[in-house]
Amino acid sequence: MSDHNASIDFSESNSIDTPMPVLATPAGRCCAGKGYLGMLLLAVSLVGVSAVAYFVGKSSSETHVTFPKIDATSSVYSEKFSMATGPISEDAEGLFVLDHNSGLLQCTVIYPRVGRFMASFSVNVADALSSGGKGGSYMMVTGMADFPRASNRPAAPSVVYVLDTATGNYACYGIPFNRQLVNSNQPQMAPMVLIATGSANPLVDRDALR
Repeated sequence: MSDHNASIDFSESNSIDTPMPVLATPAGRCCAGKGYLGMLLLAVSLVGVSAVAYFVGKSSSETHVTFPKIDATSSVYSEKFSMATGPISEDAEGLFVLDHNSGLLQCTVIYPRVGRFMASFSVNVADALSSGGKGGSYMMVTGMADFPRASNRPAAPSVVYVLDTATGNYACYGIPFNRQLVNSNQPQMAPMVLIATGSANPLVDRDALR
């Protein structure tokens, strides 16, 4: 009798018509959690890399702005001296100083790679302005000019204008700046070149106006 009951129980428990429940195992949930965690870590890494690239680029641009090329142009004058600046090359400018007492005009240039004044150009403006003696009164400004250049005729892209306020006479000078000497860190010295003269009070030729 006991054997018959045992046989019936065995056939019912293994019947093919009874579906077996599918249960989510702890191992399955663990694998899914690892997948989500990996995606989260990847997203955080991408955000971190983007942030670092942004701040590095911003830092580089700020550094460039902090150290610009010298390209200022200005002029000031007092009773005894006039001073102005003007571009001499792509990466250097000239400092122009005019002594009102002697009429001596000097232009000095700093070599960017060396950091010292290594170029000097000078002229006495009294000769061209017919100032007639010492103790003149002058005004000075710089300007731009694109002169033809050659190996035996160097020129800076700047000119300097000087006005004698007592007579109204003015003159324009060029600077024979040699860029090749800058590349080899060799000093240079030369006189300024008189380009042209004029007067703020010209005599009017009435016959020419008719």
